[in-house]
Amino acid sequence: MDMTVTIATIIAVLTVVSFMLAMHVFKTRNVKNITLPMLCLIEYKFSGPFIKCLRRMVRTRSREVNLDLCKVLHFPYETYLVICAQAEKAKDLGKNVFLCSSGSLSPAVARTLMPGGSGGNMRTFHQHVTGGAAAFIQHSQITPGLVNSVEKELKRIGIRDYYEINTMVTEIIGNALEHGIRDQNINWWMYHRVERGVLKLVFVDMGMGIVKSYHNAGLGRFTSDDRLVRNALDGKVGSSTKKPNRGKGLPQMDHMVRKNFISNFILITNTVTLRYTNGRYVSFRHPDFIGTYISWTVNKENFSKWQTYLTSQGNMAVL
Repeated sequence: MDMTVTIATIIAVLTVVSFMLAMHVFKTRNVKNITLPMLCLIEYKFSGPFIKCLRRMVRTRSREVNLDLCKVLHFPYETYLVICAQAEKAKDLGKNVFLCSSGSLSPAVARTLMPGGSGGNMRTFHQHVTGGAAAFIQHSQITPGLVNSVEKELKRIGIRDYYEINTMVTEIIGNALEHGIRDQNINWWMYHRVERGVLKLVFVDMGMGIVKSYHNAGLGRFTSDDRLVRNALDGKVGSSTKKPNRGKGLPQMDHMVRKNFISNFILITNTVTLRYTNGRYVSFRHPDFIGTYISWTVNKENFSKWQTYLTSQGNMAVL
């Protein structure tokens, strides 16, 4: 009898221990810890390690993802913007994304995440990454408030009635809504800020990207990704919708870039980064960035060149 009780007790204890171990394994499997690289930069050649981390964040089967900032030395606003946009995509897939640090934050990271903040341990959850210093704009539509906010920032650096910038912003968002994030429960993301008399604008959507948009339409399948993006900017492939009088957004953007109406233009989509420098596009490849990233700057010299161009075209009435 005693032996029977003892065996039953042992079996019960082993069952509880096995259950606890199973729960521990389950929880461990449902938490993914990703240590971000020292250089969390999106606009440069060495963006590969950071892009790989973004892919792991979205593709993991874990329900919770911790992005560890302990090793990060460079963490600009555009990096934070991309993480927020990617985290929203992960959220739509049933994941929660946390920014955390297993050690002290570097001053650069602290400046971006916490205005006037210092280092130390932190674990913050955004709506998709809530909190932080940057005033990001996110939406699923084109809103009048967006154009007004850009105009307000231009006025801060002495530029008024730069209609071409409003058109460009509207075209970029329109393309994202039609080709990128359509039928997805995600927004486009954008930020703009003035620094030393220059307005920088950064736009991100986590849709399928320009290359895959054309591939899905049966276009450019036998063209390299780099050449396909260049052809899209040149207007040689038209719209992925295959509708007439469409596909003008990217060529219009290219026109502004080549005429120096904007500066420091960078386009990142899928495996391609295009940077306009010294009068030409320079490209490099990297791991697949699922989405489209566009950044550029505007200064008084750009505005002056635009005014001069309008005058040469006999469009003084617009001024």
